[in-house]
Amino acid sequence: MRIPQMPRVETLASALRGEVWKSDTARALDYPVLFWIARGQGRFMVDCRLRGVSPATAIFVPRNTLFSYEMFAAPHGMVVRLPNEDYAGLPRQPAIMRVGQMQSQAEITGLIDALARELSEPRIGQRRAVQAHVMMIAVWLDRLLAEQPAEDRGKSDRLLSAFSHTVAIRAQEGLSLGDFASDLQVTPTHLTRLTQGAAGKPASALLNERIINAACDALVHTEQPVNQIADRLGFSSPAYFTRAFQAQTGENPSSFRKSRR
Repeated sequence: MRIPQMPRVETLASALRGEVWKSDTARALDYPVLFWIARGQGRFMVDCRLRGVSPATAIFVPRNTLFSYEMFAAPHGMVVRLPNEDYAGLPRQPAIMRVGQMQSQAEITGLIDALARELSEPRIGQRRAVQAHVMMIAVWLDRLLAEQPAEDRGKSDRLLSAFSHTVAIRAQEGLSLGDFASDLQVTPTHLTRLTQGAAGKPASALLNERIINAACDALVHTEQPVNQIADRLGFSSPAYFTRAFQAQTGENPSSFRKSRR
């Protein structure tokens, strides 16, 4: 997914249709995103922690945070891709928050609708108006976060967050799981035990999914040749990249690019 020059608002159904690969695989974005689940149920993995979500749930994912999601039946909600700008004052930490009060539910629905209307067509002062709407969403998030019970984050939680952030920004450097574990001063076995318990997947799977998602993104949204994508993602050869990509997606890179376009 490309970094939006302006915020982008779309329905949850549209976001799911627009996924270039499976939504329940680990990825990271270069910009923050807010999911507002008005109706339906699903599961979100954020920062290597998997949680079920129900109606009236807000999920905030900062930039460079490992996440995935899966929705069931016919969900209804909105996805707001937010600008990666300091003016917004958006939270720095990810959060999955149940919004119990009807007033708060109405507020976020209204804020998202107002932002979508402002983005619907060019107009005088649009950028300033958009910034104001984004800042109001940030205020709503701050107030909701202040109402959440304090988390007692232990050593394991801090390690999972560190792994999530590191994989998000360094997965494309061709590092092995052992390299990531060494940087975190733990063994790959210990890291896998933690991710398996918290996210339901071994650490190696999260790392591989992050890499393949980056490859999918490059194939669909850029004109880079396959061999350049393979090199940028740290693969030793285009052939090795093709085998790894096909093992995960069931298609070779060229066919994947063609079918998604």
